[in-house]
Amino acid sequence: MNVGLPSFQYLSICSGNGGLDLGVRLALETTKCCCYVENEAFAIEVLAQRMEEGSLDPAPIWSDLRTFDGKPWRGKIQGIIGGYPCQPWSLAGKRLGKEDPRHLWPSISRIIREIEPSYCFFENVEGHISLGLPEVRAELRAMGFRVEAGLFSAAEMGGSH
Repeated sequence: MNVGLPSFQYLSICSGNGGLDLGVRLALETTKCCCYVENEAFAIEVLAQRMEEGSLDPAPIWSDLRTFDGKPWRGKIQGIIGGYPCQPWSLAGKRLGKEDPRHLWPSISRIIREIEPSYCFFENVEGHISLGLPEVRAELRAMGFRVEAGLFSAAEMGGSH
């Protein structure tokens, strides 16, 4: 147990199967997810299974990031984590950026402004560094965040791929 670390609550957006949440839970046992936002049916099913088995915090699942209202959460959560869609930025795709219908940053930015969390932690693909990330960084800085980014390969993290 992480003795002496403060307890805090967070919102998980674009939660997927809960991989970031599992990592946060392992790294900081004092955290608690208050709500998951995910629209893929299979991922929602996995999130529900993981909540039932106890590996994820039980919390509501909201199915549409674009309609999620962050205002009721202001003052109740301290952070936002997520892995928003990579397809607009991926080197493996068409790199449509803002023109891609899966471009969710405007909704994420709105939610951050509504909630005013202390921290945000997002992950994405390498292609985002050259397309989209400069705008994301500028927006986060304008909101008062100190922004740090890094590129980590699967091999660096112990992955065989």
